[in-house]
Amino acid sequence: MKIEQDIISEKFSELRSLIVEYAKQEIRDPLKALTKWLSLGLLGMLFLSVGAGLGALGILRLLQNEVSLFDDSLSFIPYVLVFVTLLFVIGISLKALRKGQ
Repeated sequence: MKIEQDIISEKFSELRSLIVEYAKQEIRDPLKALTKWLSLGLLGMLFLSVGAGLGALGILRLLQNEVSLFDDSLSFIPYVLVFVTLLFVIGISLKALRKGQ
């Protein structure tokens, strides 16, 4: 009777450790990989956004300072051109994103 209880206790202990190891393998490890992938993606998005913003600002300053056509009553045109350019870049990015799916 005592030996049977020890065997049953040992089997339950083995089953518990097997379930814990399986849960670690199937839940924790994929979550670690997902977290790493997501953090690198967000960091890349941040860098690309900052780069696009600084590039747009540079183009705006270039148009304002170097092109004399945009003086006085046409001073709003550089803003419109930069805005349209950014919309174009966003459109191309979304198209590429959808194509990748």
